[in-house]
Order: sequence, then structure tokens, then C-alpha cells
Amino acid sequence: MAIEVKLPQFGMGMSEAQIVRWYKSPGDCVVKGEPLLEVEAAKTINEIPAPANGVLARIVAQVGDVVQVYQPLGEITAEGETANVDNVTPPRERRAEPVSASAAVVATPRARRLAHELGLDLATIVGTGSGGRVTDEDVRRTSTTGAAAPSQATDAGEPSVALGGMRGEIARRMQASLQDSAQLTLTRTVDVTALMASRESLASRCPLSYNDLIVRAVALALRRHPMLNATCDGRSIQRHAHIHIGIAVALEDGLIVPIVRDADRLSLRQLASEIRRLTELARGKKLAPADVSGGTFSVTNLGALDIDAFTPIINPPETAILGVGRITEYYTRNGDRAEWRQGMVVSLTIDHRAIDGAPGALFLRTLAALCAAPDEWTSE
Repeated sequence: MAIEVKLPQFGMGMSEAQIVRWYKSPGDCVVKGEPLLEVEAAKTINEIPAPANGVLARIVAQVGDVVQVYQPLGEITAEGETANVDNVTPPRERRAEPVSASAAVVATPRARRLAHELGLDLATIVGTGSGGRVTDEDVRRTSTTGAAAPSQATDAGEPSVALGGMRGEIARRMQASLQDSAQLTLTRTVDVTALMASRESLASRCPLSYNDLIVRAVALALRRHPMLNATCDGRSIQRHAHIHIGIAVALEDGLIVPIVRDADRLSLRQLASEIRRLTELARGKKLAPADVSGGTFSVTNLGALDIDAFTPIINPPETAILGVGRITEYYTRNGDRAEWRQGMVVSLTIDHRAIDGAPGALFLRTLAALCAAPDEWTSE
């Protein structure tokens, strides 16, 4: 009896994944628990292990295909059973056989089935899916118009990029965030003169970034303003006892937000180390689903890119996110004298369904006070 390999649900909210690569080919022996294939889901790369010993008899989902949760990916012939010879022909022998132009086209299984039913040649259809693969929508468009899909190039001759994979996941989440919540952004300038001096003093003993210090200050401010440490699903607001802060990390193909758990309970040194660890995993695409789920508040910093202020979008189901701009000098009056200070603009976006403007403003006031007196908490 063949055993189906199905796409598991790695975390809440995951609905689909894209096949990145297969470690095995049809005809290969597999051992239960060994990595069988790799998929990208919820902006993380995950390995799917073989569910049983046996022989990989068939691959259903090809590299590049987007598959729904619990749908079949392939089949394993159980140990001791005879496999279908057609399904386990060694790759070298299969390549020796003539391959039609349609068979060589990268397409989703649904698109292949639909094209076969409609009598269309896949080789004549321009794919708009990830990596140029043909989707069922491309087949339907060709069937109704009698022509291939529009060219992948714009009028200016510039190529377009399919909205799939990580980019597609970001697009869906951000659009849903704006549609399903009432977002309001509050901004203020925070004096970080003392914070910069503190960082210079600490840098010789512990490698610290300004972002590490900001995240530490945010964690302490959330202790005093637990209303912002919450999630909302549209029906209820859940305030959380644990402070799990998401740190936005920019990648070449998108953005990912790993979670620093119990951020307020970590020392500054521990917090900086954990942020570095998660950032390295994110850039190496080695984060596990648990590393990007369960956040209660997020921080995104564009200061290194010379951005003064911006409007961050909430990472649902969280109810708040802090945007951090670059540090600049400004001239201000201090008592009877005027002086130069260092400041940065912070932008707090809140979900107005769960948080009003005043609590958000008070949170920013506390954050500003912490940044103005870092000696009180940087030694912890």
C-alpha cells in the first residue's frame, strides 16, 4: 500500500507552501525521518521528513509548485511491497526517453490537468507564476482569449516579477493587516544623546547596536504599558503576560520578523546575543516556524538606510509596531542655553480597535524617558 507524503501545517495561519527542492528522486530508497524535501512556508524554509521506510514511488508536487496544507506531495511504496515500475524508473533511463515540449514546461499539476482537459499545449502558454511556471489561471486565460498570457515585460521592456513565494506571503499579510484593522500612527522625536554615550561606553565590553538598546527600552516600556502588549483577532483582545518582540529583518527577497521571547527578562547582553542569533538564522533562511510566530509587539528599524520617519504596518494579530528612524542632530534650548542634541523619530502604529491614541502616546513618553536615562537599565 502506497503511503502519501502530505504537506503538514507548521504553524497557525499557514495555508500553503512552495516546493523548494526534493532530496530524493523516484526510485530512491528512503528511511523514515530523513529529510525528503524542502518547502518554503510562512517565509521560512522547512524540511519534510519521510513518513516511512520504503521507496519514493512518485512525486506529485514539483519544484516551484504552491501546495495547500494537507495536500499530497508524493507517494512512498512501503518496505517489502512491489513498487509500480513506471513510477520508479531511474532518472537516467527516463531522460533517455523522448520528452514532449509540454512535459518540459514548468507548470502546476492543476494547470497540466486543465490544459489536458481543454486540449491546450502548455508549451504555447506564457506562465505568470513563480519562476515563470504556468498556473491554472494562465490556462483559463488562454482558453477564453485564444491567445497566450500577456508578456512578462512591461511597455518599457522591463521584466516583471511574479507575486509568489516570500513576496506573495508578505503581500497577503500586509494587505490583510490594513483591511482588517484600524491603524493609526503616532510620531515623536526621542532624545538619544545619553543613549549614544552609553552605547559607546558599553561597546568595549559587549558588542551592541543601537537597535539592541531600542529593543531593550521597548521591552521595559511594555512592562509599564501592558495594553500595547496584545493581539486582536477581530472578536477579542488578548493581553499577554509574556513580552515577545518581533525584530524585522530585511532579506534580499523580502522581510521576515523573528521573535525574541521574554525580551524584558533578558539582560542587555543576552538580548543582543539573541537578536544576532535570530538575524543570522533569518539571513541563512534557517528559521523554524516557531521562530516567527507568537509575537506580541514588533520593532522595525530603517535608520541604517537614512530614513527619518515612516508609517510601519502592524504584523497581525499584534496590535502595535514601532518604527525607528535614523539618529540626527538638532539644535534646542535647554534652560537658559541652547545646545546640539542627538535625536531620532519613532513612529508607533497602533490598532485603534484595541488601543486608543492616549495610551499609545503615553507609551512613547515612557520610551523617551528610558532613552534619556539609559544608565538606569543598561547595567542590568
